[in-house]
Amino acid sequence: MNGLYQIMYFTLIDIKNTLLSPFFIIIFAIIYYQYNQFKSSRSTLVRTLNSLFYGILGGFVTTIAFIYLEVVIIPKDYMYILAISLLLSMIDTRYMCFAYSGSLITLSSIIFGYPRIDNRDIMLVAATLHIVESILVLINGSKDREPTLFQHEDITVGGFSMNRFWPIPFVVFIGHDLIKPVTLMAVLNYGDFTLSYPENKRIFSGILMLIYSSILLLITKSILNPVIPPLFAILGHEFIIYINKLIEQNRVPIFSPPIKGVRVLDILNNGIGKDMGIEIGDIIISINGVTVYDDRDLNNIELLNSGNTKILYFNRKKGITEKTYKGKRKALGILVVPRV
Repeated sequence: MNGLYQIMYFTLIDIKNTLLSPFFIIIFAIIYYQYNQFKSSRSTLVRTLNSLFYGILGGFVTTIAFIYLEVVIIPKDYMYILAISLLLSMIDTRYMCFAYSGSLITLSSIIFGYPRIDNRDIMLVAATLHIVESILVLINGSKDREPTLFQHEDITVGGFSMNRFWPIPFVVFIGHDLIKPVTLMAVLNYGDFTLSYPENKRIFSGILMLIYSSILLLITKSILNPVIPPLFAILGHEFIIYINKLIEQNRVPIFSPPIKGVRVLDILNNGIGKDMGIEIGDIIISINGVTVYDDRDLNNIELLNSGNTKILYFNRKKGITEKTYKGKRKALGILVVPRV
């Protein structure tokens, strides 16, 4: 147990120093830029800082996992992976993935003999980082979900897109006689969408990623053929993306316009809807006795909001519910699926 405390102590010290380094500032700026490409009700800086917090937690898990799995990383070899990962992210953010960069580097080493790296350890790095990613998806994957409109069988329906980036500072211990801690950096990305509830999709995607990364770890540690792990890493990752798209294409959309009323797509913070406990998926039937037929009615009622609001709505668990808000005048804070 003392050994674990020492590991966590050195990890904390080295991560703290890394957060002040020019290299980390560049990584932070890249993640800030990536978040800035996606519209959100939260500020880009807040989203980036939230990712940093969870990324540091992920860094602790990664450090401990590498030690107990006896993964030996040469920093020079690891920088090849990070550089390729960042370059691939410029093509498409979904390629900001160590399954792709680690596998490409490994296959290049096997086929062309360059760069000269330890192929097994590189694939162990990719597998371990994906396990950490699956954990982060499960606990933080839908934090910045954004309500989005999709075309599904010629009708406009609501859904959610999810884009998360986590900077992962982790520590490796190198050397023989004198062990020295060295901090490295990874950037993990989770991009997804759903026509259902984002929390359900987050759990499904996280579990699917955990199964995939665990199989990759097992293959890398047990199979002697060095070509199989990188091929499985790429093909398995593409299979996950294919399965996700197939599920969404065949899913019955939850956020479609109802026969009567309007369906809630999202609830904004600091609004009346949040105070009342209205949830996504609820159907608003009337406000202050006025029947709501579409999103334009909601906007008109918003203009007449006096601070005394009574909402009649349908909740999938509670059924027909009526709640009243009395307080200072503020926005409804309710986004609904429009009738297009």
